[in-house]
Amino acid sequence: MSTSTSRLSVLCLATWLTLCLPTAAHAQTQAPATADDQYRLGLYQRETGEPYSAIDTLESLLSSYPTLNRARMELAVAYYRTLNYERARAEAERVLNDHTTPEMVRLSVSSFLKQLELEQAMTLGKPHRFEFSTSLGLMYDSNVNAGPDSALLGSSLAGDLVLDPEFTAKSDWGYIAQLGVQHTWQSPKPLRVGQATGRFSWNSSLSLYQKAYHQFNEQDLGVISLATGPALIVGNGWRGNLNVQFDKITLGGHDLGLYTSVNPSGTWRLGSGGELTADVQWVKRDFTRNLDSGRDSQYQSVGLSYGQLMGNQTWSLQGGLRLFNESARDARFSNQGEEYFVGARANVVGIDLFARAAWRHSRHLGIEPVYGMSRRETERRTEIGASHNFNEGWLDKWQLTGTVSHVHNKANLSLYGYDRDTVTIALNRNF
Repeated sequence: MSTSTSRLSVLCLATWLTLCLPTAAHAQTQAPATADDQYRLGLYQRETGEPYSAIDTLESLLSSYPTLNRARMELAVAYYRTLNYERARAEAERVLNDHTTPEMVRLSVSSFLKQLELEQAMTLGKPHRFEFSTSLGLMYDSNVNAGPDSALLGSSLAGDLVLDPEFTAKSDWGYIAQLGVQHTWQSPKPLRVGQATGRFSWNSSLSLYQKAYHQFNEQDLGVISLATGPALIVGNGWRGNLNVQFDKITLGGHDLGLYTSVNPSGTWRLGSGGELTADVQWVKRDFTRNLDSGRDSQYQSVGLSYGQLMGNQTWSLQGGLRLFNESARDARFSNQGEEYFVGARANVVGIDLFARAAWRHSRHLGIEPVYGMSRRETERRTEIGASHNFNEGWLDKWQLTGTVSHVHNKANLSLYGYDRDTVTIALNRNF
């Protein structure tokens, strides 16, 4: 049984109980009009997004009229909505143990308690959760070294500028492999945030990634990533997290450098099916090789994106922008600029289709050798893909994914202009 189904069942059952209990209340001392007003206020507060105020109101009412079981069941529902299952159970059990409660209501209260027990077990029963993932695929890359299409880079007073053909665009195929493990610890106690209830967790992950080419092994890329940080989900309104990550990178089998990043982000739900996300990123890039020492840098960026479910939640659109600034030891590697992207995703006859387009404009600050001017670049990246989840046979629980992407990098200096096409097919699975 899913959590949402269980939650709906509990609410429906609790609502039915509150309709039944007034019959039993006639045997009790009738509450005055002021108590009835207080009862209605508690219900209004609970149904308008103020469950904690409702708890205060109903508890105040019950302190004066402790046998008013209808109010007690509404209090149990209010505790339930704040994820305080223990107090919800305690209030419901008081109604169950009251000898004046009719037998039909007792049976319904017992069902209510069983539903609470099931949901509590699903939500809080396993504070520690491990998830494993793996991916293995093949790829084709038309430009493994992101080199220019032509060796002729321009001309100067000294003659034509010709690039060593070894550094022009080269194509190759290869494989990609990934293995990861993620641990999530979820606090067993809910956290009050105003009138909303939050769930606090701590997420940590370790992943290994390898991209290996068949011929040009000097372009093989390896990444070992370790990430950790807290997360907070507050009802259905918003969620946030702070991620600290370390990426150890190798190129061609040799140590390239270490990236250390801090990335806080927050997401707010807007309207029906809309989400607004804001994030900030700081990255310290430390390179190992002496020839890359000028590339040591600090990178900062701020991003904003919006996603919207469409067509009765059968497809979605997303778009966003990012401003960035990178300050490097050597000014020619320092740059700043902006990125934009739009994307769409839809599920058609069991196949998940997606497409994305992004533009990145960067302006470098330092002067490039030979050219005597600073670099300007505009990168246009497009990607389309599809994935399918298998539900039977020897590929049961595996996902097949295929992507095709194109990168066109336009630069004012021909050395940095290039085109690149990649095709990837991979099998993925989470355990």
